[in-house]
Order: sequence, then C-alpha cells, then structure tokens
Amino acid sequence: MINDSLRIKVCGMREQLNIQALAQLSVDFIGLIFYEKSSRFMAEKTEEQNFLKGTFFTKEKTPQKIKKVGVFVDESVERVIHLASEYQLDYVQLHGKENIFYCKKIKKAGIRIIKAFAIDENFSFTNLKAYEYYCDYFLFDTKGKLPGGNGQSFNWELLKKYRGTIPFFLSGGIKPGMEQEIINFKHEKLFAVDINSGFENSPGFKNVDLISDFIYEIKK
Repeated sequence: MINDSLRIKVCGMREQLNIQALAQLSVDFIGLIFYEKSSRFMAEKTEEQNFLKGTFFTKEKTPQKIKKVGVFVDESVERVIHLASEYQLDYVQLHGKENIFYCKKIKKAGIRIIKAFAIDENFSFTNLKAYEYYCDYFLFDTKGKLPGGNGQSFNWELLKKYRGTIPFFLSGGIKPGMEQEIINFKHEKLFAVDINSGFENSPGFKNVDLISDFIYEIKK
C-alpha cells in the first residue's frame, strides 16, 4: 500500500462547523453514528440534521466529494435503508452481529456496505468468505465490551492471516504518534485507516489540527 493512496476515514462526526473545518483536509470518508447508545450518536437537531443530509466537499479546485458513512449496530433493515436514503449515505457500516442474510437485504436495496469485525487472537478469518459476496469493504476493529469506540488497538500482526479479496479499513485505538506504525504496516488489502476518539477534544468533536498533522505524516 502506497501511503499517498491510503484513505482516511474520520468517524463519530456530527457538528456542522467541525465537519466543515475537517473538509479542508484530505479526508475521504466521514462517519455518522446512528447507534443511540454511542456517546457520538447524532442528536435530533433540525439545523444539524439538514446539513448532514447534504453533500460534503473538499477544498480542492475540482471538488471531490467526501463519502458519508452511516454507522449502525444491529439496526432493523428497514431503518437502515430509510436512513441511507434520508441522509444520502454513500455507505453503511454494519458494526454489530449482522449476518450474511442481513447484508444481502441491504445490498439488494442498492446500498454499499462496510462490514466491521472485532479482532482478537481467536478470530477466524475463514468466516469472512461468505460476506465477500455482499460487502464492498471490511473494517477490522478491536474486540471489546462495546461495538466499537473502545479506544484500544489490537495486534495488527493478526491481519497476516487475512487472505481475502475484500480491501479493509484498519480501526481501533489509532492515536496521534502512531503514524510510523501505520506506515510500517504492510498488507496488500489495506485500503484506509479509521480514526475517532484518539483525535477528539470531546465525544463527537474532533481536533482538526491533530488530524491535519496525522494526515501529513502518513502521506508525506
């Protein structure tokens, strides 16, 4: 993976000014969390909701659309499809125990899928084979008490066991100062890094300067 082509996803966004500031950076994906138990769940605020239903662009002369990802945890298929349409989501990220039949229904609705999996020493990558028919990307996160948002990294060496065909997002406890570890990590299917709590001033509000420095170090 060439560093310049490594995509950046910033998850847990919800405030207009913060997103607009972030859009000035080389960010490829922004994650909006629709899981009510998350401290980054998007509150029902009309002004913010209307903004989030729009399209985000970078500052480049030829505007490049920032992809919107809706994060769901064991939500009903009907609600996922409804919110994907309502918010004009480019992808839905399924972060719970959604099985292949669930993914098949989402895919049949014409929605692109990022399926998250919690990784530890006991994880079997052979279980992912059936998901390859319905998912566009995988996301590998740390196994913990919560479905994401644990703020802890896992042993990336475990990903050497992954020999599937689907590119993946690397997630779980990525923080400022880990840039060289990411640069040194080699896997032909590494597509993007997913950052969240390690770059926050408070839940849902990102430190844009830290993210800017992180991107610079990764891509320089």
